[in-house]
Order: sequence, then C-alpha cells, then structure tokens
Amino acid sequence: MSEGAIAEFTPYIVIANAVMVSLLLIVGATIAARQKLTPVPGPVQNAAEAVMEWFIKQAKNVRPDAVKTVTAFLATFFLFIFSSNLLGLIPVPVIRIPPTSFYSVTLALSLCSVFGILILTTVFKGVKGTLKHLVWPNPLQIISEISHALSLSLRLFGNIGGEFIVASLVMVAAPYGIPLIVHILGLIPAFLQALVFTLLTASALGIAIAIEEEPVKEKAEPTTGTIDEQGGVQA
Repeated sequence: MSEGAIAEFTPYIVIANAVMVSLLLIVGATIAARQKLTPVPGPVQNAAEAVMEWFIKQAKNVRPDAVKTVTAFLATFFLFIFSSNLLGLIPVPVIRIPPTSFYSVTLALSLCSVFGILILTTVFKGVKGTLKHLVWPNPLQIISEISHALSLSLRLFGNIGGEFIVASLVMVAAPYGIPLIVHILGLIPAFLQALVFTLLTASALGIAIAIEEEPVKEKAEPTTGTIDEQGGVQA
C-alpha cells in the first residue's frame, strides 16, 4: 500500500489498530487468568507478578479498601497506552501507526480517565460526594477536571505524536540503519508516557475518593476542686 493510500485511510487504520490492541489485551488477559501459578515461578511469572504488585501498590495508595477496582482501572490505561505506543516500533506500513499519535484518541483516553474517576467517586462516595468533589472547596472545581483532561491528552499526544513524526521522517531520509536506532530509543517515551498518564490518573483518583477522616473532638479536662454556691471553683 502506497503512502498516499495509507494517508487517505489513516482514520480507519487508527480505529482498527486501537481495536486490535484492545482485542489482544483481552485475549492476553484471558490466557493469563487461566494459567496456573507454579511453586517455582519462571521469568514470565516473575515479571507478571512484579507488574501486578506495582499496580496493587498504587491502588493501595489511592484507597486501601478499593484495591481490586482501582488496580483494574489503572492497569487498563497503562497496558492499552503502552501497547498502542509500541505499534510505532513495528516496521509494517499499516500497523506502525500508533493510535496514541492522534489527538482524537488521546482526548478520548483522557475523557475516559476523568469520567471514570467521577464514576468511581460516585461508587465509593455517592452522588453527594461526587458533587462535593466538583464544587468544593472551589465552585469552579469542575474547570480543574476539564484542564486535567486537556493536560493528559496534550501531553500524551505531543510526545507520542512527535516521536512518530520524527521516526517517519528519519525512515524517508535514511531508510537503513538509523531507523532501527530511533525505534529502540522509542521504547523510552512509549513506556514513560504510559507511566505518566497512569500516575496522574492515580493521583487525581486518590484525591477524589480519598477516605475523609472525621475531626477528633478534644475532650475537656476535668477540673479539680468543689463548686461553691455562687458557681465559683474552690481548690
């Protein structure tokens, strides 16, 4: 397929690649769930357990009594974004277009993050807690949610989209040797941007669903002595 044809069908290719990544993650998760853990773990099991422990740790920092829900929420974002970013390293004309290099996809991911946080806030704190999160202590708190979505989307799009453009230009200028180096270096932003997106989402979620501690009332110290008829205290 020529470059012109690829450019013409780019929106459909992006959607197809996003669906492909989603299906691969679903199939991979299904296969992993059916695997039996061995007493002596191998390299794959060790790696999987290390990744899972990291997500669980982040979930505990967000809310200790919601580890299962928060772990799934954060892991979904990280794995989808990281897998999508990795498509840009595959030297196949159609597949090498990462969905995260287009702003429509990064904006959709950011909106999923924000609305997901609001849904989880409703689950753990109720509608009243969600409304309080949006308007308290600042009635314009909702603007912060909008800016959070824009910040997440622009950061991810700028880094992955820029890396994809640079790699494409390098492949045109020097199709042999140098693109391999660019692709290897592309592993760094592919991982870091997925990590940053996940950590920022975890931070915002932690603020939204944090367990509010009730203020401790100070106990009045007992007075010593007796009270006289006029209400005074005698030692």
